[in-house]
Amino acid sequence: MHDTITVVGAAGADPTLKTVNGEQVAELRVASTARRKRPGSEEWEDAYTNWYGVEAWGRLAAHVAASVAKGDPIIVVGRLRVEQWESGERRGTSIRIRAEHVGHSLRFGRAQRDRSSRVSDDERPPAPDDPRGFEPQPALVAAEPQAAWADPGAEPPEQTPF
Repeated sequence: MHDTITVVGAAGADPTLKTVNGEQVAELRVASTARRKRPGSEEWEDAYTNWYGVEAWGRLAAHVAASVAKGDPIIVVGRLRVEQWESGERRGTSIRIRAEHVGHSLRFGRAQRDRSSRVSDDERPPAPDDPRGFEPQPALVAAEPQAAWADPGAEPPEQTPF
């Protein structure tokens, strides 16, 4: 049995891509900040921020590394792991998520999906500048928010990314 969690937040830094036992792993931190209304006011303010370590493995790792950048609003779905740690006299708790899905949140802007065909790495022609023989393609390309979409009652623009 495992705990599944969904976190909506912002990438705290660009993902780092490394290889562990021959498999690619992308690591990043995600900040999820709670918002609340100020008492006696209609204004919103930041309350507190939870930080999560996220790891993505395999093809997902390559896509995350190619698609996510610091500050991007993202959604992570994965398995939760809470670990107690100790270093000398210091003790703490680490919260990590092994990602099963990672995507850009479309609440504050739009993204464009790369609709490249699903071929295996063995069938994919090697990229000329990639010594590994294949270059991961980004699953999403960030785009600027549309002013017309900022107002929920407004008509969407004629051209959409889909």
